[in-house]
Amino acid sequence: MRKLIFSLVALFIGVSSICAQVQELPLDPAVRVGKLENGMTYYIRHNEKPKGQASFYIYHDVGAVQEDDDQQGLAHFLEHMAFNGSKNLPDKQMIEKLETIGVQFGNNLNAFTSWDCTQYMIMDCPVTDEKNIDLALLILHDWSQFISLESEEIDSERGVIMEELRTRDGAQLRAQNNMFKHLFKGSIYAERNLIGYLDGLKSFERSSLENFYKKWYRPEYQTLVIVGDINVDQIEAKIKALMADIPASPADAAQKEVVEVPATEEPIISVFTDKELTRSNVQMFARRNALIPKQYKNTMDAYFIDYLNIFASQMISNRFDEIAHEADAPFIGGGMSEGGIGICPTMEATSFSATAHEGRTAEAFRAMYTEMERMRRHGFTAGEFERVRQEMLRWAERSYTNRNDVTNGEYAQRYLDNYAEGTPMMDAETEWQLDQMILNSLTVDQVNQAYLQMVKPNENLVIIVNSPEKEGVVVPTAEELKAIMAEVAASEIAPYEDDMVYEPLIDPAVELAGSAVVNTTTNDSLEFTEWTLANGIKVIVRPSTLKADEVQIVASSKGGCSLLSDEEYYQGAFLGTVMGQSGIGKFSSTELSKQLSGKSAYAGVGIDSYEHAVQGGGSPKDIETILQLMYLNFTSPRFDQKDLDKIKKQYVPYFTNMEKDPNYICSKEFQKTLYGNHPHRQITSVAQIEALNLDILKSAHSKLYGYADDFRFVIVGNVDLETLKPLVEKYIGSLPTSDAVKYDVVDDGVRYAGTVTKDFTAKMQQPKVSVRLVYTGEMEDNAKNRLIVDLLSRALDSRYMISIREEKGGTYGVGVQGMVEKYPVENYFMAIYFDTNEQLADELIAICDAEIKKIAKSGPLAEDIAKAKEFLQKNYHNVLENNGGWMSAITRLYEEGYNYKEEYLGILESVTAKDVKKFAKKLLKDNNRTLVVMRPEAAAE
Repeated sequence: MRKLIFSLVALFIGVSSICAQVQELPLDPAVRVGKLENGMTYYIRHNEKPKGQASFYIYHDVGAVQEDDDQQGLAHFLEHMAFNGSKNLPDKQMIEKLETIGVQFGNNLNAFTSWDCTQYMIMDCPVTDEKNIDLALLILHDWSQFISLESEEIDSERGVIMEELRTRDGAQLRAQNNMFKHLFKGSIYAERNLIGYLDGLKSFERSSLENFYKKWYRPEYQTLVIVGDINVDQIEAKIKALMADIPASPADAAQKEVVEVPATEEPIISVFTDKELTRSNVQMFARRNALIPKQYKNTMDAYFIDYLNIFASQMISNRFDEIAHEADAPFIGGGMSEGGIGICPTMEATSFSATAHEGRTAEAFRAMYTEMERMRRHGFTAGEFERVRQEMLRWAERSYTNRNDVTNGEYAQRYLDNYAEGTPMMDAETEWQLDQMILNSLTVDQVNQAYLQMVKPNENLVIIVNSPEKEGVVVPTAEELKAIMAEVAASEIAPYEDDMVYEPLIDPAVELAGSAVVNTTTNDSLEFTEWTLANGIKVIVRPSTLKADEVQIVASSKGGCSLLSDEEYYQGAFLGTVMGQSGIGKFSSTELSKQLSGKSAYAGVGIDSYEHAVQGGGSPKDIETILQLMYLNFTSPRFDQKDLDKIKKQYVPYFTNMEKDPNYICSKEFQKTLYGNHPHRQITSVAQIEALNLDILKSAHSKLYGYADDFRFVIVGNVDLETLKPLVEKYIGSLPTSDAVKYDVVDDGVRYAGTVTKDFTAKMQQPKVSVRLVYTGEMEDNAKNRLIVDLLSRALDSRYMISIREEKGGTYGVGVQGMVEKYPVENYFMAIYFDTNEQLADELIAICDAEIKKIAKSGPLAEDIAKAKEFLQKNYHNVLENNGGWMSAITRLYEEGYNYKEEYLGILESVTAKDVKKFAKKLLKDNNRTLVVMRPEAAAE
C-alpha cells in the first residue's frame, strides 16, 4: 500500500523530495488542541460567526460496529437516552434548561449515530452569560460518562425508536441495507443497520444497554469541540476542571478492532428489486484498502492525492453529464467518486454510478463501464483538465477570500474531521498557498497516470443494481453484467473528443441599448440604495461585507402561475426544470457549464403559484457574468424538443413508479382533500409531465418574463455601487418593458375545503399509519399575526413532544407547521403531521385535538411561550448576519411596508399568551378541520 502512495506522490514532487514531504502539514494556530490526562481530546477556537454564540460538540469514536450481536441498535438507542436524564440534569432538565436560553431541541440540540461514531451537539448557544457556557460544558461532561439510563425512560423510548424505524423503513433504506450487505461482505459493517430490529428493540435488557455504554463511552475515544464567541483560555480551564472527575480507562479496557473488508477475486454482484423503488440505478465499486492511513492524512502526500482524486472524479462526472444529455442516452445522470465510501475507514473505492432510464439498466451499465475503460486507455484531455483546474482555482480563491466569514459549524466540522480521520486543518493563508502551488503545477499526465494505478477493472469489484419491481421492466442478471464487462474489454473504444470553444454568453451582434439610472434614493435603516432606470425597472442594492465573496440577486414579480391559463398552469410550474436542463441562449446546459468554467455565477427562473422570479448569484468578481445570465433568462430561453423529450423520458417512469410509494400516495390524497381537488393544487403527476408542450412552455415564459418593468431587482452582497451601476444600466436596463403589461396576482379560486375527513388504505411493505391534520380559516397577513401563529405552532410542538412522543411513545416526532398566507385570499394554515402504528393512531389524533382545546381553554404554558420567544429573538440576530436575511427584509419592506430590522423584536414582545389562546379558540370556532389518515391496506380487512 505504501508503495502505491509513494508512486502517486512521486508523480508530483519527484523521488528525491518525497522524504521531505511526509512531514505533517501545519495546524491552524488559532485553534487550541489538547488532551487531558484521562485521554480526552479537545479543540477550542474563538470565532464570531455568529456573534454572541458558540457551538459545543462531543464526538464519541464508537458506533454500531462496536455492538455485540445481542446489542444491535443499542448505540443508536443510547444516543436517544442521552436526552432523557443524566447525573446533573435528571429527567428532561437538559432540554428544558437549554430551551429557556433559545437552544431548541431538534434544531440546535441534536445527535446522530453512525457505524463508527456517535456525535452530540449544542449549536448556536448564546454565551454572553457565562452560566450558559457552564451549562453547555456540564452537558458535554454528562454525555461522556454520566447518562442515567433509568429503566422507566428506557421503556418509554422503545416506542419512539420503533416508530422511527417504521418511519424510515422505506425502499431507499432497504436498498441501502442490501448494498452494505454486499459491499462490506465478510465484515461486521455488513451486519449492522444502525437502528436495530423491532424484536430486539422491544425486548433487550437494560443491562445490555448499560454494558455497551460502560464498555465504549470512554475518554480516550472522545473529543470535545467548542467554537464560538468565547475566551479560549477560559474554556480550556473550565474543561480541565470539569472533566477531571472522568477517570482514565483501566489498562485492560476493551480496544476498538481495526476491521478490514475481505477482498474477493470474483466480482460480487447484487440485483435488488423493490415494489416501492422509483428509479433504476447501477453502481460499481472498485474496492481497495485505504490508500492513506489516518496517521498520514495530514501530510503533503495525502493532500496531493486528494487533488488527484478530485480531478479524476470531476472530469469523468463531466463526461457522464454530457452523455446524459445526448438524445438517446441510456441513463439520466451519473458520475464517479474516489476515496472513502463513508462508513468503513479501512476501505476506499473508485465508485461509478448511473441512474438508468427505465428498462435500460444493462445499457446504462455498458455506457458506464465503457467510459471507465475509455479513460484507462486514452486518459483525459488537456481541455478537460484545464476547465477543472480553473474551477478548482476559483473554488480555492473563494475559500480564501471568505476566510473571515467561516461559521462556527464549518470550523467545528473541520476539527471533528481532523480527530476522526486525521485530515488537515491549516490556516487559510497556508492552505491558499498550498492550493495554488499544487493547482499551478499539476498536469493532465499526472492525473492520467494516477487513474491507471487506482482503477483496475476486475479487481475486488462490487456491482449493485437497484430497480423497481415492476411488470415489463427487464433487470440484467449477474451473468449478463459479466458478459458486458468482457465485451467492453474486447471492443475498440475511440478517444474522447473535446471540441469546446469559448464564446461570449451574449452574441456581440446583439446591441444592448441600456437604460440610465434616472432617480436614486436611499434607505438608512436597511442601508440600501434604490435606482430607478429609464425603462421603469427598480433596482435595490445593499452593499454588504457579511460574506466577502458572495452576491445574491433576485428579480421578482407578483403573479406566478395564477397568470396562466389552466392549460399553461403546470407547464409554467415546470418551466424552471425545463430551462435548467435545456440551457440558455445558444448553449445547451452542458455547453453552458463549460463556458462558465472558472467562474462562480448562476441564474435560473423560479415560479410558484403567485410569484415568479429570476434568481442569480455567485462571486462579486463575476457580477457581470451573473447579470448576463439574468438577462438571458428573460430574453433568450432555450427550448428544444430533444431536451423536452429527454425530460419526459426521465420523469414519466419516475412518477409512474411513485404511485406505489406510500409517502407519495399520502401526499396526493392530502392535496386533493385539503383543496377540494382544485385543478391548481394537484401533486406532480404523469399526466402533467406527458402534457408538457414546447409551444405552451414558450407561451408561459413569454407571459411571465416577456416584460421586466414589474420586476423588482434586489442585489445584496459585496459589491461596489460605482462599479455595479454601469453594469445594471447595461444589462437590466436593456430588458424589454411595456406600460401595457402589468403583473399581479389573479384569484384563481383556490380555497381550503374546510371540514373534511379522508380515511383510506394503501399498499405498503412496512405497515404504518400516516396522519395529516389541518386547521384553516381567514386571517389578515401581517407580522403580528404571523408571530401569533408561529407561537401557537411552537407551543403545540412542545406539548406533543411530551404527550405523544414521550408519554405514549407513539411516534418519532410530530411536525407542526403554522403560517399565514396572503394569496389568493388571506388565510391561516395550521398543519399537524406524524406517522405511527395502527394501534395508537386514533388515540394520538384525539390527543392532537385535545392539546389545542387545552390551549383554547387555559392558554399556552408560560414556559412554552418564553422558550419560543427566546429562540426567535436569537434567530432574529442570526437572520441579519447573512445576505439572504437582508434580501428577505428588503422584500418585506417593499411588499408590506414592514421593517423587519426595526419592528420585529417589538412586535414579538407585544404578542402575549392571551393572543395565542385567542387564536387557538379561533381554530375551534372556525371549525375548518381537515383530517387525512392513510392506513396499511391489510387493516381494512
